[in-house]
Amino acid sequence: MPALDLGAFMAQLRVLQQKETITEILAEPLGRGLLAAAVGLLFVVLLLVGPKTSEDKSELDKALRGKPKPAQLRGYTRAEVAKHTTEGDLWLILKNKNKGSDRYMVYDVSSYVDHHPGGDAIFTHAGDDCTEGFHGIQHPPTVFDLVEEYVIGWLEEGGEEAGGKKDK
Repeated sequence: MPALDLGAFMAQLRVLQQKETITEILAEPLGRGLLAAAVGLLFVVLLLVGPKTSEDKSELDKALRGKPKPAQLRGYTRAEVAKHTTEGDLWLILKNKNKGSDRYMVYDVSSYVDHHPGGDAIFTHAGDDCTEGFHGIQHPPTVFDLVEEYVIGWLEEGGEEAGGKKDK
C-alpha cells in the first residue's frame, strides 16, 4: 500500500478550495473521493442510529403512520368529517387535482400533525375542505403522493361538493 503523500494531498485540497461550483469540485478526483467518503459515512451513521430490529422498525412505522388505513374506503358526510378537528383526531377534505380526480376525498391526518412543516396551519380547515390551501405554492409536488397514505374514503353528500355547492 503506497504511503500517503501529505504534501500532494494538501496541494489537491487547495485546488478544490478554489473551485466555485459543485460541478468543478466533482471534476477533480479528490472531490469525487471526498463525496464518496461522505456518502459512505452517512450510510454507516444511518445504519447505527436506525431501527435495530424488525420490531423497532415496525414500531417506528406505526408511530409515523398512526392508525392503519381501513381495509376498504367508504363514504363520509360533511357532518362526520366536521367532528374530527383536534390534534389527535384530524380529518380533512381534499380534491387532489394532481391525481386526475374531481372527487373529494377524506383524509385522516391525525398521525401527521406533529410532522407538518407548516405547524398549526394544518388546522386552518380542520374537519373541512382544505383544497384551496393545499394546492398553494407552499407545498412541494411530493405532497400529492404523501397525502394518499392518509386517505380513508370519499365525501358523500348526494351530489354536493365539499364547499356545499351543487355539482352542475
